Amino acid sequence: MRLAVLYLHVLGAVIWIGGLAYQVHVLLPAARRGAVAPFADAARRARPVTWTAIAVVVLTGFYNVTQLDDLTRVMESGAGLMLAGKFILVILAVALTSQRDFAQVTLLNAALASGGDSSKALRAIARLDRVVLLLALVVIYLGLAVSRAGQ
Repeated sequence: MRLAVLYLHVLGAVIWIGGLAYQVHVLLPAARRGAVAPFADAARRARPVTWTAIAVVVLTGFYNVTQLDDLTRVMESGAGLMLAGKFILVILAVALTSQRDFAQVTLLNAALASGGDSSKALRAIARLDRVVLLLALVVIYLGLAVSRAGQ
């Protein structure tokens, strides 16, 4: 059971962060060159997959925490502090992803529908995406450090 949950946790993270990396490094540059509508459509269509992956990551993450060793041993090893940092960064990444998906992508779609300027929304999306990708790298590092500290 533990291996299956760990597999789902990693799979959810790969889908969430991998999809975001694809949008940042492939679709967003194309949008800046004028293909804004396909980017907006892809971002809108990816939303259910993204949020399902985020839910899987969060739920399996909570389960994985329950499978750690004795709490005293975890705290003495330093893993408790790393785990707390990981939780905080994941909450921040989810909040920023929410801002991106439900505010900035909505503004981008509204700008496209009205024929307005979409560059401000694209810039905001790009900034949010880069911050979430950076947070993901730190979270992955902390996750590996916590798993090593528990051994």
